[in-house]
Amino acid sequence: MSDYHYRSPHQMTPLLPSDRKMDGLRLKAAELISRAKDLPAQGLPQLRHLLREALRPMNSYYTNKIEGQHTEPLMIERALMHDFSARPDEARKQRIAIAHIETERWGEVELPVFDGPTVFSTQFVQCIHHHLHSQLPLDDLMQHGEEGADIAPEPVMPGVFRVRGVQVGAHVPPDPATILDFMRLWEHDYKFHRAGEGAVIALMAAHHRLAWIHPFSDGNGRTSRLHTHIGLNALGLTQGLWSPMRGLARNKEAYYASLIAADRCRQGDYDGRGVLSEKGLVDFVSFMIDTCLDQIRFMDGMLRLDEFDARLSLMLAAESTRDATKNLKTEASIPLAYLGTIKEMERTRFKGMMGLADRTADRVLADLFKLGIVKSRSPKGPVELALPMHLFRYLFPRLWPEAEV
Repeated sequence: MSDYHYRSPHQMTPLLPSDRKMDGLRLKAAELISRAKDLPAQGLPQLRHLLREALRPMNSYYTNKIEGQHTEPLMIERALMHDFSARPDEARKQRIAIAHIETERWGEVELPVFDGPTVFSTQFVQCIHHHLHSQLPLDDLMQHGEEGADIAPEPVMPGVFRVRGVQVGAHVPPDPATILDFMRLWEHDYKFHRAGEGAVIALMAAHHRLAWIHPFSDGNGRTSRLHTHIGLNALGLTQGLWSPMRGLARNKEAYYASLIAADRCRQGDYDGRGVLSEKGLVDFVSFMIDTCLDQIRFMDGMLRLDEFDARLSLMLAAESTRDATKNLKTEASIPLAYLGTIKEMERTRFKGMMGLADRTADRVLADLFKLGIVKSRSPKGPVELALPMHLFRYLFPRLWPEAEV
């Protein structure tokens, strides 16, 4: 006889709300799809392209912050240049950050188009967990129990289901011997949702139920959030311009409260017909969609050409007060904004768009390189727009406040 309360997959029902409750969620999901589809319509295609890679460190920072395992944005930037801290704990957090960035990138390539049977497969979940954790050295994977506990430290096994019982707050996940049975039901009930509002709702509901199963000994939260991010990207909704991870981290208490509420058993006859609370699941899906909508609205303002041009002017004015970049002029905002629409521009054309004397334009361009807002593949080659982390405070204010310090 098992000592675990949850040992039969039917105890995870409902995996989706009833049809009546789905109707209200479909309206929200439709709004999410509509707003997300409109976001790339802003007239800055090259800026959007650059943002996909520029925002990965931020996504990594925020998902790890939820776990209390984050490092400073500057330390992530250094790790991206293979500069790791001499302090073991700090270096470990840097490696975790880089592993998340690489897994996010891998997932978007692995699943470029949404396919229900793939994204909602047990194997794909295991692949996400494996890719994330297989990048880490053994010391980073070691789990240390409570001080004085009898259980010796053991490593997290990438992509392998846990073999021991765990407790997450008040929730005791299913018997480890039954994890595969629970995952098979998870897979079966979500895999038929392949597009539209149904797929969005299924992704959000699956996020909770995956966390509820807690299939791995560690890394379940990161894996669940990566799964949701990759799924939304495959649906064509993020375009690399936003991720739910920022919103979830900035509203961590509500995120955890929604997860816990959806853990509860059915609360009476008016709370669905499953074992777990239908209301809790509906509220969780609603919270997740609201979080995504909030991120889309925020990025919508960041990508408007006129507003981006104004932020460039403010940046140039502010940085021109520094000795190292005192030659900067606000006239450079015009070609810089244009670089947000094209991949590269010849230097003579860039300088000509500023409308300044040749020598002045040369000095301005030199300081733009010092600032890091432009780059080039050769000493005299065309210039391209760049998005260094230290300029986020000007270019995308409030997007990543921790990186503005």
